[in-house]
Amino acid sequence: MEIGKRNRVDVRTLWPKEPQFSDWLITDPGLDLLATDLGIQIENTRRECRPGDFPCDIVGNVLGDENHVVVIENQYGKTNHDHLGKLLTYAAAHKAMTGVWICEQVADDHREVIDWLNVNTPATVSLFLAELKAYRIGTSAGAPQLDVVCRPNLTQKSRFVESDADRQRHAWRKSFWEEIVPFVERKKPPFNLQRPSTDHWSSISVGRSGFNLAMLLVPRTQSIGIELYINCGTWKDSAFQQLQQEKGAIEHELDSELLWKRMGDKKSARILLESKIDPLNEQNRETIKEWFAEWSVRMYNAFKPRVHALKQTKEDASAMGLN
Repeated sequence: MEIGKRNRVDVRTLWPKEPQFSDWLITDPGLDLLATDLGIQIENTRRECRPGDFPCDIVGNVLGDENHVVVIENQYGKTNHDHLGKLLTYAAAHKAMTGVWICEQVADDHREVIDWLNVNTPATVSLFLAELKAYRIGTSAGAPQLDVVCRPNLTQKSRFVESDADRQRHAWRKSFWEEIVPFVERKKPPFNLQRPSTDHWSSISVGRSGFNLAMLLVPRTQSIGIELYINCGTWKDSAFQQLQQEKGAIEHELDSELLWKRMGDKKSARILLESKIDPLNEQNRETIKEWFAEWSVRMYNAFKPRVHALKQTKEDASAMGLN
């Protein structure tokens, strides 16, 4: 087997100007890079977002969580105080829970600052600092890479704010996802999975902003599930109704009934496949892993093409400021 040699290339050969990199980062390949190298899946991205006097490079939300705001500050060259101030200003202005600073070279002083902030801010605040690099093997196209220099130590941060009950619940969730995620990945599904977390859900992108699937662990109702989460702004009701018109075909394809939740005046809607399997019962763990491996793929195959085929009316687009 022939092994190629990886050669470093200047990122400016891929994006001559920093704004071009920022534009690329909100495309599907750019978001995949953030998910792969930083472990953050982001949706609803906006460029040069300006709630105050300063425009932020990129603002988005963590996939499946409309309340979790992410701000991204990009910088060519070596980190400096100006961009550190911008990152913190944007995070405060947008009430962000996650801040990402991407540069070409990290100064030791700025690494120490981000590490210090990660230790001394609440568990709800996470800061990432990463170096942008690019490589080429032979005559291949240049490939970007994000080398993470700083990331939050969630175990250390949670010690200061969580109750014993919270710690036990979060530890149980993460431990279970650490079994479920690699089990599903070994089946080679047609999608990427997010890193195991302490949340009761694990999101799966369907490739359109405002829509994602989520695998769910719900001990309160002794159930597990997979839902299509719809959070596409003012055309949420229209999107839900278009999908509901295909209810019969979708449920026939899945050979299973779904719970269709328009959620009234709330920002989101949900279409849920539920199974009454108690995730707290240790004897159910293998059954649950098999269930997620099968039904995540079936739900993805059923909904991805239909989500991409959804049409926005002129009224929907106007309400979102797209006209």
